[in-house]
Amino acid sequence: MTVIFIQSSFPAIKLPEIELINADKLIHMGVYGLLAGLCYISLVHISKSNMFSLNPLIWSAIIASVYGASDEIHQYFVPNRSSDFLDWVADATGAIIAIIIIKYFLQSRYLLFKYQHVK
Repeated sequence: MTVIFIQSSFPAIKLPEIELINADKLIHMGVYGLLAGLCYISLVHISKSNMFSLNPLIWSAIIASVYGASDEIHQYFVPNRSSDFLDWVADATGAIIAIIIIKYFLQSRYLLFKYQHVK
């Protein structure tokens, strides 16, 4: 989260547009997908029962999506940056895709992603 905040605090530099794909949205999806994955890893390894550790998949997506919204608001106040609703949609989409990948592909294969709820 700190890296995202610092990076989005710098004034924007105009880069050439890529016509075939919207690279900006793909970057948003990747960064917030990674954030959701890291949130999930930290939440499944919490040793106490609390609302976050009881459903880490949903909370990871919520945390990443809400942080994406707060970052878009933050960028509104940074020179040469803009707050874009579609950037937030890309953030939330990346978080949801990451959670789906974790649930259906990684959770059953890797110990790092296994739910280890401790009472």
